[in-house]
Amino acid sequence: MSLSMDVGFEHLKNGLAEIFARDVEFVPGMLVTVLDAKMTQDRRFAKITLSVFPTGAQKQVLDIVREAKHEINDGLAKHLRIRVIPKLHYVFDDTEAQAEEIETMLNRLEREGLL
Repeated sequence: MSLSMDVGFEHLKNGLAEIFARDVEFVPGMLVTVLDAKMTQDRRFAKITLSVFPTGAQKQVLDIVREAKHEINDGLAKHLRIRVIPKLHYVFDDTEAQAEEIETMLNRLEREGLL
């Protein structure tokens, strides 16, 4: 499954971001950002990269997104003006969690006088 990016995929990313903000009800205090969207050349599958705050809420976000699948697909059909919506596969960006882990380790090393 070869994934690529072009202007149309940027349109997919922006459309999903708009739909998430308008039509999907996340838990108050939860921030979900659409970072990237890539589709296969045949446009049957799309990989959507999400960033979630607070870290650790990915499963909850995935459950909410799955429950809102119908609203998301309808919104995409209208936004992209297409009849066949690609099968969406969600992945999560873990940059924030990695940064938090590194910061914790650096703080521990500094407290122990090893830094």
